[in-house]
Amino acid sequence: MPTDLTAIDLATINAVQGVIVAALRNQCCQWEQQSSDAAADGRLSNAVMLEHWAFAADLLSTTVSTEFTNLFCQSVTARFGDLSVTTHRSAADQMLDAFALEVAAAQEAPELVAA
Repeated sequence: MPTDLTAIDLATINAVQGVIVAALRNQCCQWEQQSSDAAADGRLSNAVMLEHWAFAADLLSTTVSTEFTNLFCQSVTARFGDLSVTTHRSAADQMLDAFALEVAAAQEAPELVAA
């Protein structure tokens, strides 16, 4: 893990989280469908095994999502300090504001198109 959490790009953290969690949830859905198909074909042993794999993928996607959220929070805290100490706004609201600023800074200006 990097020692300088202020150097981590917040938009990248969220993008990576989205890609990994989506991939795990997609795999979960595929295994659930294969499990259903196997059960319909009478292959109950395979159906149970695939259902267990789907459950594991779902659990893993939740764990990965939580860990990325923790990394995001640590990075925001390293960058801006403990924001909850200085204001009465919730930490979630403050992190959302910080993230919005980070995303806005990373976006390109839209091109103007003549009408």
